[in-house]
Amino acid sequence: MKIQDCTLFDTDLQIHRLSNDPNVRSAAKKEFAESRPSAMSIFSMLELKGNYIQSLILLHRKISNSDSLEIAFARIQNSGGRKSGLMLSQLLNVLGGINFKIKPWSEAKNQLITILDSQIEGSRGVFKRSVDTVLNDFKCTRAEEAPYDNNGKWNAPIHRCSESNTHCNVENFLKKYFDELAKLVHTITHLSEDNSKTKELDQMLNVSKRILEGRPFLKENWTCRKIGDLLIGLQSKVVSELISSNYKEHSILSTSLGYSFREFPIVKIRSI
Repeated sequence: MKIQDCTLFDTDLQIHRLSNDPNVRSAAKKEFAESRPSAMSIFSMLELKGNYIQSLILLHRKISNSDSLEIAFARIQNSGGRKSGLMLSQLLNVLGGINFKIKPWSEAKNQLITILDSQIEGSRGVFKRSVDTVLNDFKCTRAEEAPYDNNGKWNAPIHRCSESNTHCNVENFLKKYFDELAKLVHTITHLSEDNSKTKELDQMLNVSKRILEGRPFLKENWTCRKIGDLLIGLQSKVVSELISSNYKEHSILSTSLGYSFREFPIVKIRSI
């Protein structure tokens, strides 16, 4: 297998592959089955830990502390934000995958917790096995830290990086693409202040300027998580194509940085 022949799956495709929307799930699974050889970024493991796995852990806690499924649902909904929707989707996947009886609740709760224990522990392996290879240019310390069980309470912290606790290669990786970053700075600087200039593009602009000016990369502020599309976009230069539903950033980045981008049309798929 040659890396240049691979389709690189963005982090969002992993979430779509597990969606409870049958159209989205089917379309994403079809891409994973047919777009071979395939790859994902090690950075996606960090992003999946920060959203999908941490949501599973929060769901585990809410179910553990609820006296009925109705109360569990209410606690999930009251969480608000994107994690609330993701937890509901995760719970529906668990409930829909088996002939589930919610009464008596004590038995149902134990069964749900057992299933979630298995999913939390095995999720990293499921993500990695979904592709043929994982691109690990960054040597990301945080991405390699697995969730752990502390006396029945799962944890998946993403520690604040520092010189003493991380040994990643992100800064050196970015410096390899000096010319591309210079072009990106020009592109973002000249974007109009309408919907085309997003908050993440502004973060990429600031980081790119620091690299071009020879200033140190700021590990301590979770900088990497703010420029994930830039990192994955630069990795896409060595593969055949990147597939992602994130059109806003990658439509601009792919042109500026020089990689092939194919949109996963999530809005269109949901409307079928």
